Amino acid sequence: MKNLPPILVLVLVPMLLMAQSSTDTFLVKPYLQHATQNSIHILWETNTPATTLVRYGEAQLNAKEPNLSQSKVLPGLSLLHEVELKALQTATKYLYQVFSILEGGDTLSSPVYTFRTAVNDDDAYFFAFLGDSQYNSRTPWAWSVIAEQVWKERPHFIIHAGDLVDTGTRKTDWTKHFFPNGHVAMSRFPMYTVLGNHEQDAQYYYDYMVNPKPEYYYTFTYGNAQFFMIDTNREVHEGSEQYDWLEWELAKSEASWKFVVHHHPPYSTEENDHGDTYIGASTYQTKARDLTPLYDAYDVDFCLFGHTHVYERTWPLFNNKVNLKDGVIYINSGGAGGGLEDFDPTRSWFTQELQTGHHYTTFAVFDNRLVFKAVDHEGRLFDTFEMEKEMKNGSTDRSLLQPPAPHIKIEQFVFQESSKVELEGLSPEHDIYYTLDGSDPNQQSSRYEKPFEIKKSATIKARAYNQAQQASRVISRSLTQMAPKPALSTKSTARGLSYRYYEGTWNQLPDFSRLEPTKEGVVKQVNESLIDHRGSNFGLVLEGYVNITRTNTQTFYLRSDDGSKLYIDDELLIDHDGRHGAFWAYGTTILQEGKHKIRIEYFQATGTQMLRAGLVDDTLGKVPFTMMQLSH
Repeated sequence: MKNLPPILVLVLVPMLLMAQSSTDTFLVKPYLQHATQNSIHILWETNTPATTLVRYGEAQLNAKEPNLSQSKVLPGLSLLHEVELKALQTATKYLYQVFSILEGGDTLSSPVYTFRTAVNDDDAYFFAFLGDSQYNSRTPWAWSVIAEQVWKERPHFIIHAGDLVDTGTRKTDWTKHFFPNGHVAMSRFPMYTVLGNHEQDAQYYYDYMVNPKPEYYYTFTYGNAQFFMIDTNREVHEGSEQYDWLEWELAKSEASWKFVVHHHPPYSTEENDHGDTYIGASTYQTKARDLTPLYDAYDVDFCLFGHTHVYERTWPLFNNKVNLKDGVIYINSGGAGGGLEDFDPTRSWFTQELQTGHHYTTFAVFDNRLVFKAVDHEGRLFDTFEMEKEMKNGSTDRSLLQPPAPHIKIEQFVFQESSKVELEGLSPEHDIYYTLDGSDPNQQSSRYEKPFEIKKSATIKARAYNQAQQASRVISRSLTQMAPKPALSTKSTARGLSYRYYEGTWNQLPDFSRLEPTKEGVVKQVNESLIDHRGSNFGLVLEGYVNITRTNTQTFYLRSDDGSKLYIDDELLIDHDGRHGAFWAYGTTILQEGKHKIRIEYFQATGTQMLRAGLVDDTLGKVPFTMMQLSH
């Protein structure tokens, strides 16, 4: 067995061969992630710590038994097993089987499965696109049926637009719904995913899904296409981390076909997610719309998303208008499992096709030709089209008149003495000009030559110019120089924070000072579950002190579903307001050793609930406040 130490081969192989008839008790059966032309990831999970082994090999002609002549074993015992197979042949069919010896001595073995590595750059390929496989009680069978239909299509890979599960922080949603029902397809075809709001940015998502860092956004290529995967739960406005990254990646891309994938719709005719359309107008606008100028500027072909549990395909859109020649096609495929929704009673100007029902979609691509299909859960085709792109030298014929904005790298956004700043353009041929007074730079401003130090508060603005003297958009970052905030002198205090509990219906945090609390008390940690509350439409105010053990720059975090704010010494540090899933927000300040006032405001509208807070440690990462740190 290739890659195994000889002594391990002598001991392990007979045990594994005898174990192939063992009862299957995998917590999560084997599934595939992130295939390239020469590699693939295979994952599974066991109930107790176990060894990790994959046997695999190329499919053989006239085979009498599966070729499993190669092996990869990982040292130690694990619960979640992740094996990356490397040095594979491109566009090649392989067989694989996984084995785990549990601590008690029992051996688990899977059936023999197959996978195929990614195709050559000029090959034809076929993929399935779907979203919102989360569980719902009205049609609990939906994800299982959709996965079975996708399996019948035999795609090269699957794209998932998020909301894989109903509650991302609940492990059983993964182990008892998502993976068992999706196994028939996921054991054969790799799945590339983005975060939905129901994942709640949970660690389970990052444990189970294998994507390039930082994982919540990334890009990959397949055939002659490039896919740009975005997290629209986080900020995507102009100047945000993801916006700046996407601009560069699109500008660099030489792919013939470009697909952007995220969870939330830039365009939607759904009946009530954007205002009750039976009694009023729909906004059909989410923050995902902020990204559409990039799609127009960089020749994106398709924007794929879910979130609303319907099927909708737009006309080709450019600059917020129908444009059959230059437009981007937006496709909402949110029908893989979640409770079905319906449409505005009147048709939107951008809608070409729409359908209510559980479904999935497919793309068949070769060279400059593409065939799209939308199929319902019973296998019936309900929408299809073909398109052909004009190509030049193997890629789309386009010229970029405006260079992308430069990137600003800052050592510390909040500092005591100084902070280093570095500017970087996409191309070495781009000249970068910047200002420090908040004015827009031009070619008479300071020209960037090398990294420099900032020793007082400043707003840096920068733009790039190409050789034709065309200017990029302006990018801006603010830095704050400050002395440590002094600690407070307090009388004797008790552990925990005082809280006030309110009931009401809000979409934003209210002015709690104008409201009468329903009850008051003390809570030892920042955790809404420690306070008795109703299931929805309530709010909390937590107040007291946080103890800082040494004078230093401190980064606080909030994680909430829905909105929250965190104040330190009566100054707003983190604004995480509004209705949203359980995502993280951060704020940085400099504090003296000792006690500092802390106030956290929170409201819950409907759906899942969460409120957490703490400090970010350089080594340990996000660390929740302990009851030893909090007092009132």
